[in-house]
Amino acid sequence: MRLTRESLLDYMKSLLPEDDDYLAQSGSSYLAEIRQLESMLRPFWGIIPACNGMATELTEFDAIVSFCECVEKKLLPEVSTENRQIAVEVGVIGYAIGQFGWEFLTLFNKNDREYLLQWLSQINDIEFPPGNWYFFLILINGAFKEHDLPYSEKRLAFAKERIEAFYLGEGWYSDGKTQQRDYYVAFAFHFYGLLYSRFSSDPQGAVYEQRAVLFANDFQYWFDSSGRSLPFGRSLTYRFAHISYWSALIVSGAYRKTNLSLGEIKGIIGRNLRFWQQQPIVLPREKNLSIGYGYNQLVLSEDYNSPASPMWAFKAFILLELPSEHPFWEVPEKKLAIRPLSVQPHAGFHITQTDEQTVALSNLQYCCNLNMYHQSEKYAKFAYSSYFGFNMSRDNQTIESFAIDSTLAFSIKGHNQYQTRQEILASKISEKYSWSSWSVWDEIKVASYLVPIDGTTHLRIHVIDTPYPVEAVEGGFPLLAWHSKYDQPVLDDDSCYLENRFGYSLIKDLSESRQSDVVSQGPNTNIYSSEKNGVPVLKGTLVEGCHTFATLVSGGPKRVSLAQISFIEMKQHYQVEVNGRILKIKKE
Repeated sequence: MRLTRESLLDYMKSLLPEDDDYLAQSGSSYLAEIRQLESMLRPFWGIIPACNGMATELTEFDAIVSFCECVEKKLLPEVSTENRQIAVEVGVIGYAIGQFGWEFLTLFNKNDREYLLQWLSQINDIEFPPGNWYFFLILINGAFKEHDLPYSEKRLAFAKERIEAFYLGEGWYSDGKTQQRDYYVAFAFHFYGLLYSRFSSDPQGAVYEQRAVLFANDFQYWFDSSGRSLPFGRSLTYRFAHISYWSALIVSGAYRKTNLSLGEIKGIIGRNLRFWQQQPIVLPREKNLSIGYGYNQLVLSEDYNSPASPMWAFKAFILLELPSEHPFWEVPEKKLAIRPLSVQPHAGFHITQTDEQTVALSNLQYCCNLNMYHQSEKYAKFAYSSYFGFNMSRDNQTIESFAIDSTLAFSIKGHNQYQTRQEILASKISEKYSWSSWSVWDEIKVASYLVPIDGTTHLRIHVIDTPYPVEAVEGGFPLLAWHSKYDQPVLDDDSCYLENRFGYSLIKDLSESRQSDVVSQGPNTNIYSSEKNGVPVLKGTLVEGCHTFATLVSGGPKRVSLAQISFIEMKQHYQVEVNGRILKIKKE
């Protein structure tokens, strides 16, 4: 797809479900009537900018007509703390009123308009979870204030104050008082902040814009040259919502203040959209975006994902607000310069890049919500690759069902159940490496050092203190479509090498304490591919006491010449030699 306004509009329209039958595909943690509301309002993120809020054009879309009928018949669901998912969905109405005002509100007659505004105002009476949700209070009350509609100054001030508490500096927020700095920083905090900065005369809007501009310095490296965004964190089913931040930068004009050209940002957007157009993410019968990432994969879902939820990706379509004569549509796409290493302390990432992939070594983030599904896979792996993706556990028995890729897991002999890093207790990051402290069962204490070598290769050092004998398994990158019936691993005493048409994956023991093996992982475990995959691993049985592992991990779409790496443990530090260059890593 050549990125033009017409092609983007056609793509948006092609993703609109034909009817509501698709809502029966699966459930969610909120009521059916709220899922119905979600199915109407999430498409608004594309429809309203496409029509520039003009009522006469909006009524050509079924979602708009259905919502207007609900307003006319006064059938909107009750707004309450128990039903607060509604607050998420009405953010788009805040944008519509704030940006287009009475052009949008003329969709409704006087009585219906009063009912709608009163219904929206009820979000001021409910409790919000701490995090990006406070922006929904800002969007609604800010829009009402800008257009002289009744609003709550108290709740607007409260929400802005709470958002300030999450700001970390250099364009970064945490989503609540947590260690989570995932895509919600981009498609929630900055996206909403940029929208608010456009329609509001509030000086705080300029602050939000300035922060969004700063964020581009780091976020640009979360995308690879093929258009893939770094698969990391929760809500991956929103897919190309990852580029909505860039769309908002363009629409707001804030892109002019970044260090990127219009063509470079257009390249990020265009490549990402083309990547997703090539994936089987639209269900063939109902024509809705599926729950999953690279394909329909419910195991990836969150409890708040209904069949309508993936249309959060429509936030990227805010670009349709740009008129056809805007320079964005004509400027050629440009590639970003490859940066071999980007150190991002707020994210806890060392990001390495090649022409083929982006890899993030992760030492800081973890999920604070114990009810979040598969949080270890989404946040706590050592490495996240835009090329390999990551695996999801499918069962609590056997290593073959456990997502062993890019992690170190432990099991008590005979139990055949595995546990890995989940909560990170402490961490540090420097230019050359990072360190994190974690534990398993509050008994096995682990310190992990992650050392980027180049765009395909990294080193891990683990110091393990166990009070009892335990089995340890460490995995490299998952190689897509590797099948144990047809592919053979290359196994040496200290390394496992896998290769097929998709590339290679290698793990090598530098501490001479483990045996190599390959773990075959089943279909529908990898977030990119529904095919089986293989993970090269190192296995060892530990006795009670302290142990040190040193592990070389490498992987990519094509074989490369590996760096010559050696590892020595000294009294006060670890010494790593890479192609004759010595790096000393202080023991923590």
